[in-house]
Amino acid sequence: MVNYKYPGFFVFIILLLFSSATAQVRTGLDVLIANKYEQLKDKKIGLICNQTSLTSKGEFSAKLFSKQKSFTLKALFSPEHGLSGQRKAGATSDTVEMFEDKIPVYSLYGGTRKPARSMLRGIDALVFDMQDIGVRPYTYLSTMIYAMEAAAEYQIEFIILDRPNPLSGERIEGNILDSGLRSFLGVISIPYIHGMTLGELAQMAKDRHWFIDAANLELTVIKMTGWKRSMYWNETGLKWKAPSPNVPTFASAVGCAMFGAVGELGILSVGIGSDIPFLRLGSKLVQPEFLEKAVLSSLPKGISATREDFTVPYEDSIKTFHGMKIELPKNMAQVDKLYGPEYIILQKLATDTVFASSFEKLKLGKKLVFEKVSGVRNFLQAFNSSMEAIITVNGEKKSVSLVEGFLNKWQKDAEKFREMRKKYLLYE
Repeated sequence: MVNYKYPGFFVFIILLLFSSATAQVRTGLDVLIANKYEQLKDKKIGLICNQTSLTSKGEFSAKLFSKQKSFTLKALFSPEHGLSGQRKAGATSDTVEMFEDKIPVYSLYGGTRKPARSMLRGIDALVFDMQDIGVRPYTYLSTMIYAMEAAAEYQIEFIILDRPNPLSGERIEGNILDSGLRSFLGVISIPYIHGMTLGELAQMAKDRHWFIDAANLELTVIKMTGWKRSMYWNETGLKWKAPSPNVPTFASAVGCAMFGAVGELGILSVGIGSDIPFLRLGSKLVQPEFLEKAVLSSLPKGISATREDFTVPYEDSIKTFHGMKIELPKNMAQVDKLYGPEYIILQKLATDTVFASSFEKLKLGKKLVFEKVSGVRNFLQAFNSSMEAIITVNGEKKSVSLVEGFLNKWQKDAEKFREMRKKYLLYE
């Protein structure tokens, strides 16, 4: 029989409930440290990392590696945004910096995006340790694939310290990349929201020969502990460290999955430069009431929005938008779909004459970047087209807009991918 006279009992119950509500995931870096760096013993290491390469206690992997005696840290490699994650999106660098005055830091986002032979001289193993956000057009995935190719070419072991997919390991949505649009903004044929960790994707890319000399790569994935596929970031117990300047919070990562492509067009602001990037929508081309109606009627179940003005810096001025603020639920599992609302919103806005005319004025460069990010050729034509598509819903044929036809097809492609990926999954 429980004795309720002791106040410590109630403290124990509260702590028990709190700990069960949020799991404490240990990343691949945490596991490597717990194993006393056994997988790196006696090796000369090159570490691909950035500001997200932290233990669950907040310790920086590069600093920890530089102090170890059982192996030697020979070089660091930084992705887009640099080692500290402060460079703006698209800002390149070829400068070789120094870490702690003794270790070179080579940029993989400049004249070369694949480690060169000269950078890898004297290195036995490349270690990859960075936090991804779970969407295909995020360049850290491309950096990993390019580095794997270099490791295979120069017969260097490749070790991945796995980390959570913030969007969970179950959510798979969107189109598979058109192979003709492969670029650093999308390098392998996976859905826009892929539901895999980088360690899992590395295994898949090697097995399916998605890079040169894949069969020759010696690949090791150091798994996490405590992570389950159903987990979103806010359930891991890990502290969020902004992977890039425009993704300061987990909520912005979700917003990027929803609105990451349409912002490339420049005719609908997605809040880049505002206080909550990817969680605001605004346009100077349409009336606020029209924008509000388009957004509210397009958002998926579980996500809401309220009208709210916002400002963003633009060159030497500040732009004010009449816009919508996106609000996410605490339980992301309640959201039925993340991918697609940006395209439905764009389609509805295109019924406005002024907004539609902006499509015709889009520069070729904007169109090309949009295609690379979305992974679809000639998709812009669907937004202001009066043509319709025929889809089958519950055994019955239904006439829908071209955009909805695309989304329907892509969801079927995503489900095929769900089956294809099964052999590469490391977690339940």
